[in-house]
Amino acid sequence: MNHIADNLKKLESRIESACAESGRRRDEISLVAVTKGVPPDPIRTAYAAGLRNFGENRVQEASRKIPNLNAEFEQSGRPLWHMIGHLQTNKVRQAIELFDIIESVDSLRLAEAIAEQLAACGRRMPILLEINSSGEPTKCGLKPSELIETALQIDRLGCLDIKGVMTVGPLTEDFDRIERAFELTRNLFVELKTILGDKIETVSMGMSGDLESAIKYGSTELRIGTAIFGER
Repeated sequence: MNHIADNLKKLESRIESACAESGRRRDEISLVAVTKGVPPDPIRTAYAAGLRNFGENRVQEASRKIPNLNAEFEQSGRPLWHMIGHLQTNKVRQAIELFDIIESVDSLRLAEAIAEQLAACGRRMPILLEINSSGEPTKCGLKPSELIETALQIDRLGCLDIKGVMTVGPLTEDFDRIERAFELTRNLFVELKTILGDKIETVSMGMSGDLESAIKYGSTELRIGTAIFGER
């Protein structure tokens, strides 16, 4: 598992260089290690290296890993688990038992389902609103034109604490397209923060291949899988 420690050093160097290039501080940006398809042992290694935020894409896979790992890490402080993949309404009850934050809220209907389940057990949960910033029909997420009105409706539901926005950049080597998507997301974040106030604090964008562009356009949270764990 030494490759994970080496990968983290290289990743940290990339992040620090991108911050210097963009005139940003390193402590403005958090890191979520994406563990989709990653078995428990590499996650343990990443935890031992100091990572405390992990992201899963699928409820079914997460249910096989999270409870056991949380039990192992209980004494030293369990990590925070981020739901970052598309969440179906019929998986909501299980998701709120597993995750500490749901980053992929992409519709009012899903938000209502989450709020209903949280109300039933007397809980609150932080969420991010997912934006389809590239306009790709295969991607999940709110249309940019829908974000503000949907956010206002969700904000009135109760039980949900909107913390910011999330997006997935277009899968392309055209960095102009990637940066346009990230710039749009940053601008929508600023608009949402103006309306809902300082509780809006997170811009989750940037993965292994485009983290430099994400930092340039204001990301406060990177979701990194391959650059930590390698190809899966």
